[in-house]
Parts: sequence; C-alpha cells; structure tokens
Amino acid sequence: MKRMQHINRYREIVTVLAKHGFGYIMKEVGLFHMLSLPKRMAADLNSNEPKPLGKRLRLVMEELGPTFIKLGQLLSIRRDIIPEQLAIELENLQDKVTPVNSLIIKQTIKEELGASCEEIFEHFENQSLAAASIGQVHKAILKSGETVVVKVRRPNIETQVDSDIEILRDIARLVEHRYDWAKQYQIRDIIDELAQAIKSEMDYTQEGRNAEKISRQFENDDNILIPAVFWDYSTKKVLTTEYIDGKKYAALNDDGDEHWNKKIIAERIVHSFLNQVLMGGVYHGDPHPGNLLFLPENKIAYIDFGQIGVLSDEMKKNFASLIIGLMKKDTDILIRTISRMAITSEDIKEGKLRQDLDDLREKYYNIPLSKIKIGESITDLFNVTQRHRIMIPKDYTLLGKALITVEGMVKNLDPELSLIHLAEPFGKKLILERFHPVRAATKLWEELTDFANVTFRLPGLLRKTLMKINKGQVRLEMELPQIDKLLLKLDRVGNRIAFSVTLLAFSIIITGLIISQTFSNRVFFHFPAVGIGIGIAILMFVWLLFSIFRSGRF
Repeated sequence: MKRMQHINRYREIVTVLAKHGFGYIMKEVGLFHMLSLPKRMAADLNSNEPKPLGKRLRLVMEELGPTFIKLGQLLSIRRDIIPEQLAIELENLQDKVTPVNSLIIKQTIKEELGASCEEIFEHFENQSLAAASIGQVHKAILKSGETVVVKVRRPNIETQVDSDIEILRDIARLVEHRYDWAKQYQIRDIIDELAQAIKSEMDYTQEGRNAEKISRQFENDDNILIPAVFWDYSTKKVLTTEYIDGKKYAALNDDGDEHWNKKIIAERIVHSFLNQVLMGGVYHGDPHPGNLLFLPENKIAYIDFGQIGVLSDEMKKNFASLIIGLMKKDTDILIRTISRMAITSEDIKEGKLRQDLDDLREKYYNIPLSKIKIGESITDLFNVTQRHRIMIPKDYTLLGKALITVEGMVKNLDPELSLIHLAEPFGKKLILERFHPVRAATKLWEELTDFANVTFRLPGLLRKTLMKINKGQVRLEMELPQIDKLLLKLDRVGNRIAFSVTLLAFSIIITGLIISQTFSNRVFFHFPAVGIGIGIAILMFVWLLFSIFRSGRF
C-alpha cells in the first residue's frame, strides 16, 4: 500500500541506487521491477561501478536529499557497525541545496509569528547566511535593536521527510528479510533512530532548549559563549537567536599568529567539551569547526544545537571505565564495560574477543599517556566491536565521534596537546564524586530502600503465584536443545508406520476386489470393478508415497 502511495519517490530512490551501482540489491529485495527496461539495462552495466563503495553511497545520499543526508550523517557516527573508511566518507556529506526565495521565508515567518517581517524586524536581510536541506539562516535586527539570527524551516520539508521515512522502513524490512547481517544489525531500529533524530532536529523549539541547557553550564565562564534564544520570536519552524560576530576556524590560520593564541584556544575547546560531557552530561553532538566561532581575547562560541548528546551518571561511569581500561591496558575492565554498555549477540565468541582486546592492549603497551590519541583508541575499539557484531548504543558512538572531531581540530592548533592529560582533572573529580561519603550513603540508602520494598512485596507476590498455580493459570515453557532432532525422528517413525499401514490397506483392498469379482463380473455402470479399484488404490498409494518422500522424513 505504501509503495502505491509513494510510487514516484520509490522509483526515484531505486533509480538513483541503480545508477550508482546498487541495482543488484534492489533486484535481490524485489524492487528492481520499478525501473523501466532501459534503466534496468543501465543498472546492470553499473553493477561493476569502479568508484569506491563509500563514495558511491555518499553520492546516493546527497542526490536523494535531506532524509538520506541525515541517514548518512547518523551512519557516520556508527563506527561500531560500519567500516572506518565508509564512516570517514560519509562524514563528507554536504547539503547542496539552493536557498529558498526570501519571499517564501518571510511568508513562513508571518504564518508562525503572526506578524510580518516589517512589523517584527527593523531590518531583515534577504540574502541567507547559510542554506541547508532542512532550513536556512538570515541575519536581522529586531525593533528593540538586538542583532539576531533567524533560522527558518524550508516549506513542505516535513511531508517529504515523512514519506522518505516510510519508504526507508519498507526497504529496511526487505533487506532484513534477505540479508542476515541486516537482521543482526537491526537496520529497522537504525531507521527508527533516524526518524527520531530528524524529527527532533526539525523542531526548532527543541534546538532552543538544547542551547539553553548547554548555556547554563557556562554561566560563570566568560570565555565560552552560547547564543541566547529569543522565545517571543521562536516556534517549531522559526528559531531566533543572538547574533555572535565571530570568525570561522579557517581565520585562525589566515589572520596570523599575532591575532590568536592557538594554544589557549585549543585548551579552551577541550576543557569546554570535557566539562559538557563529564560534568554536565549534556554536550554539543557535532562540534566540528563549522559550529564554532572565535572572538577577540581567544573566546569561543558554540552555535547550531540541532544535535546534542545526553549522558546519564551510569553512562558517564561506563565511558570513564572504557577509557580507564584502554589506558591501564586491562582487558578484563574492557570486557566488563563492553558487556554493560553494549548489545551483544548470544553466539559471541568471548575467547576471540579477549584475544582482539589483548592485541589492542599490546598496541598501547609502554606508550606514555601524553602520547596516546584518545580518538585513535576509540576508533580501534569500535573496529573490534564491529568485527564481533557488538552494537554500541548511539549515545556512546555519538560521543566517540565528537571526541575524535575535537581531537582532530585541536591537533592542528596545538600538536603537543593531549586530551588524556587535560581530561585527568575531570577524571579525578568524577572519582571523588563517585566515592564521596554523602553520595555513597545516598546510593546505599536507595539500594536498601529498594531491597526493603521488594522484601515487603514478596509474600503478596508469592501468594498470588501460588493461587494461579492452584487454579491452573500458570503456563510452563521449556526449551529442549535436541527437541528438533527428536521430532524429526518421530516424524520418520510415523511416516514408516503410515507406509506399512498403507501397504496393508492396499493388499486388503485388492483382495476384496478380487473376491467381489468372483461373484459379479461388472459393477459401476458396466466398468470392471477390479480395474477401477486397482486404479484408485494405485493413485492413492503413489500420492501418499510422494508426500512422505517429499517431506524428507522417511
């Protein structure tokens, strides 16, 4: 039904996939028929496309628009399920879109805010500062005199995204049905994750709240700036924030060293990010150079909060344990931490996993902490989990990617800077917090309270269970590993008994017909009784034999 509703978009998606050498997948999942004959022929020619897989996949996503670009960006984070080179290629995804006409943007603002741009703004620039697949940004001045940035969602984008999500879910279902690896990595769950992420990013009120959450972490830090949100001029489709007049990352090199102290800037970037992650538990999920601005006195501003990460206390503890395990070269810590934070399959080979982690430990053996790159360590760990089909939850992989991005950015500013060295004070603070007497006492009290609640409820639960057993309302389910073999043997025995009974019945029928022939030569409208009986019996006998042998259980 969905294919009929979105038939044109289906054809467009299948055509683009086939054009870039993925026609064989469409053929195997049953969507190849949507192509016309010339396009099918072209798809067969493109099946041996010489371009690398990652580049072809990136071109597909860029060509298919915002939903697929966001899917690629989401996959670029998931280094636990896709190869490193593919993830790096998907990081290069770009929103190549033409800006929407300013008249349409102004109409959206009027519909959302209930007043025209002329009534709200003293000045509104028709030329956009930036344009992406979901929205675009314009500079403006409010009647009250504040210079602001107005982010407006593109028209009809929600309809297109909803349609694409439905199609992606359908394709994911077909791919999971056809390929075991797709079922292992739960492709449909990834599409659901994409749907949630893109819906959140399209809701600009959520982005405004994200900005305020991070802003509260730097209320007492004048060196880190977060743009203020003007809620009177913001809705789900329009976000108005403070304009920060800063320089882009490239200016740090173009303007010369006399304008900037790169060492201070690098340390402030790392400190501000680690503070978000390890102290606040809410951090900018995409801290690439385009989302940072640099101001005089080496101040730094974060912008664009469409994607943030959130870590609970338990998640912060697990991530810290992961880093400690890598740094201490302790395989047991790594295995215990991965088992707590990851989704592992039942058939995981723990011995081989331990061997791979031991090899990873040896890689960093006797290397000073100041020389270890945390991004490289995380990437190596993700490569191990990928080989063993261990799925790391998105919250951790997003953090891993963000750390890799930050480390790559500051490396160009200060090659001698070590994230591990700068993270040490945060680690000590976390440990002190974890074992603080008040915190320990609170945790102990919570555990005792939970235990007491369970203890008090136990008699009532036991009484209810016994009553159900007495009334015969309890179902007992058992799993016998050899049950399939046993049932197969029973089937074979049953079929052989049926075969023997059939032979006996066949012999009795033939004997009866011969006896009846003795007393009467013709029955059934002058047809030979013996001939009819033998014919029917032979047909039934052959049909039964065919059924038994076809089942393969004789």
